[in-house]
Amino acid sequence: MRIGLGIDVSKGGLGDPVPQPQEAAEVIDAMIAEATAAEGAGFHSVRCPDRHNRTDVYLPGVLQLLTIIARETDRVALGAFALPNPLYHPMLLAEQCAVIDTISRGRLFMTWTRGKDYWGYFGVPEGRRLGRFLENVKVLEKAYEGERFSFHGDFYDIDDALVSPQPYQQPRFPFWGGGKAAVAIERCAKYSEAWACDDFPIEVTEWRQRADGYREAARELGKDPFVIFMRNGWVADSYDAAVEEYGQNYLQHIRWVAARGRFAGFPQFENAENITSETIREHLIMGSAADCIEKIEYYKEELGIDYITMRLRLPNGPSFEAVREQIQRFGEEVVGPIHRKYPTPIGHSAIPTGARW
Repeated sequence: MRIGLGIDVSKGGLGDPVPQPQEAAEVIDAMIAEATAAEGAGFHSVRCPDRHNRTDVYLPGVLQLLTIIARETDRVALGAFALPNPLYHPMLLAEQCAVIDTISRGRLFMTWTRGKDYWGYFGVPEGRRLGRFLENVKVLEKAYEGERFSFHGDFYDIDDALVSPQPYQQPRFPFWGGGKAAVAIERCAKYSEAWACDDFPIEVTEWRQRADGYREAARELGKDPFVIFMRNGWVADSYDAAVEEYGQNYLQHIRWVAARGRFAGFPQFENAENITSETIREHLIMGSAADCIEKIEYYKEELGIDYITMRLRLPNGPSFEAVREQIQRFGEEVVGPIHRKYPTPIGHSAIPTGARW
């Protein structure tokens, strides 16, 4: 069991004006500082989303941010959660990811997804999303064989191509898969080394069925399944204190998400009015250090979670200053004890070779 930090690349709201240059520079610096603070506090990884075409996004395109973090850190694993790879040409992805992996000395992983946003922004046809996604992954695999190759598929035509340098990790860095639907989750077993689920609330019975489906599919392919959870939360002196410091931001954010129909599969929260600090409590890692540790132990022991990524800041807050302090506190009071209690997944193929600690 290891715990990573998710860095949100947004600040503010979708309706905000385009930020002024000085503000943009300061916010970008603050986001990078979260990554270095996470390493200092003992988090195992830093994960960042890939977003575009929004005025609240200060670092559009996760590859730039990962390149910077690779240079500014020495120990944390780093990767995307998640990158809709059909939006990018696979050879461009192959080159840039290989460079990030080299700069970081083998600490990169990448979570691939089809995505459903930004296709129009990049001028990518929306038809046959799955086919484009799978062919993109196939080209990435081919590019990391280290030899010149040509590829002629339904979506990509590539002649006499060679990626140089190759990734620092051989034959490549770990691929993580994303998905919510059962078929998408099981598909992760085929093209990736792990299944990474998002931070939305879960219905335990249904979640177990989908996770078991992924695990079974992975084992049938001779793979060791690996499940990554993403949760939101905050450590404070008590749950009420955490609600005051962080929970109000979370409630505002999650109600905004619910109002846009993102909880269609979770009837309890389809109505934003039903989302309160108490009804959402079981889906957060939040409260005292003992509360947070107990919840993580539950996820590990009862749900078989192998890895957790924490998100401590949302687009609407808390402040960067408060979050840097929280990173340190969460690291000392929660991450440290959990890392000491559970063994390191040193040999698992989902963990980058340069971050197996």
